[in-house]
Amino acid sequence: MSIPRLRDFCIDTTMADISALILDFGGVLSYLQSEDWYLAMAARLQVDASAFRAAYWEHRHAYDGGLSAPEYWRRVHATLGRPCGPVDPLIQSDVASWTEFREEVWALARDFRWRGGRTAFLSNGVPEAMAHIRAMRPLELWFDAVVVSCEVGASKPGSLIYEICLSRLGVVPERALFVDDRTDNIEGAARLGIETLHFAGDDAVARLRARLTS
Repeated sequence: MSIPRLRDFCIDTTMADISALILDFGGVLSYLQSEDWYLAMAARLQVDASAFRAAYWEHRHAYDGGLSAPEYWRRVHATLGRPCGPVDPLIQSDVASWTEFREEVWALARDFRWRGGRTAFLSNGVPEAMAHIRAMRPLELWFDAVVVSCEVGASKPGSLIYEICLSRLGVVPERALFVDDRTDNIEGAARLGIETLHFAGDDAVARLRARLTS
């Protein structure tokens, strides 16, 4: 297991006007799935890559909300008009596609917490991926709260999951910064009065670091 060192990602929370940092997982703490992965999965199922991508995301919200993995993959296959065979290899490939960690962001979270801030991992996620993530990294070393859709029965961009997160952190919305790569999730948090940072573009890490030191 590799634990990021604090190195040069230093943050002085006494200079920031936020007391809590809430981070999305996929697309923020980890890199997004590669195009090669979509192509490989489409080839495995013998379908067009764009069709696979559409079917994959069509049923993802239900999976994040508690739908079982076998039923999720059955629905994906049905949408694609393909018979559904063994799903374990598909589950394993899916999980692996989400776990290329963005170390700079983990380091920022750990340093923010080390200097007195509160931190949260807030994700629409599924049990299989979360089991793998927790096996790779003890999340309590980075986060005061871990809030995952499949575990709390609520998902982004609905308001309840943000409210659960704020409650566990013990902070008011105006004192929290939420970071996500999806605009709908950013808008959901903003409706509650949470400050947001849209994590997109090559300068995303630099913008986050700058906000935490402003």
